[in-house]
Amino acid sequence: MRNPVRVTIALDDESVKIFEELKKELGLSQSEIIRRVIKFYRDYKFLEKFDREKVSTYIEMLGEGEHVVLDIDHWISLLEFIESHPSGEDFWKLHREIAKAHAEEFSGKDLEYVLRRLEACNFFRLQVKKNEFVLLLNHERTKKFVKMLMEVLLEKMGFDCEIREDLMKLRITKA
Repeated sequence: MRNPVRVTIALDDESVKIFEELKKELGLSQSEIIRRVIKFYRDYKFLEKFDREKVSTYIEMLGEGEHVVLDIDHWISLLEFIESHPSGEDFWKLHREIAKAHAEEFSGKDLEYVLRRLEACNFFRLQVKKNEFVLLLNHERTKKFVKMLMEVLLEKMGFDCEIREDLMKLRITKA
């Protein structure tokens, strides 16, 4: 076995603090931590271009098996089928019940947190304005689904808000 390559590095204060925390938490040698960090960075550096909070949310949602990734064409076709099905109203009743359950899960969270969490589901893109939240819909067929979800959530969570419809947007303002 050949001798390991020795490298000297300079760390700023923040890096030293993180390094010390890792040594304490992991109980590994400095060298082993650096080796692992280098390998981890090689494997996951592509994640740098993504929002850290969103990636974390996606991992949490998908990793726990409570959510699925669904192609938008499948999503829209399901909504179109529901709209044309004779028992479609049964779906919307169930949708309201699920929204109530989500309101309980989100209990204690602020409105922006709830909207960002739902944005991670790809129901819409969120724009935060001075006095309103704008939900940019990905298809006109999703408006009824998203609006109903928001109406139930806002009411059950006690948010006094108004929802206004545009062609491909929902605007939420606090009353």
